[in-house]
Amino acid sequence: MKHIELICPGELKFKELREIEKKYLQNINYYVKFSIKKLKETKHKEEAFVREKEGAMFAEELREKDFVVALDKEGKKMDSLQFAAFLGQKISYHPGRLVFLIGGFAGFSPALAARFNQKISFSEMTFAHDLFRIVFLEQTYRALTIIHGHKYHR
Repeated sequence: MKHIELICPGELKFKELREIEKKYLQNINYYVKFSIKKLKETKHKEEAFVREKEGAMFAEELREKDFVVALDKEGKKMDSLQFAAFLGQKISYHPGRLVFLIGGFAGFSPALAARFNQKISFSEMTFAHDLFRIVFLEQTYRALTIIHGHKYHR
């Protein structure tokens, strides 16, 4: 079974969001093996320091054959059908894990950015990390239902 991993800093701060996350993870895992690796948040005033520190933590989690997708507002914009087509193609043909990254408040370090295979944007807007994590899970579940021709269940 194909493995997809989401790597992001920190835990969800609200109990209600953790419950929504759990529900989407159950739904997604019906189709693929999906996991979330939560990195320790770096608390520091200097953004450059945070970018480098978190970049090193992200890099430690990556493997050579991973297809790495940064979820970034500067990335390629896709609608749900395009995201489903992208996901389906990577699930079917890429030999390694499919790894999605959500950066911290300071963004991604240049060293880590060199490792990206793709950048995808879900919107021109900036979202709170906790909310975006749920949006990403919902869109991943939606894409998997599209790929498999199943009716979308909320």
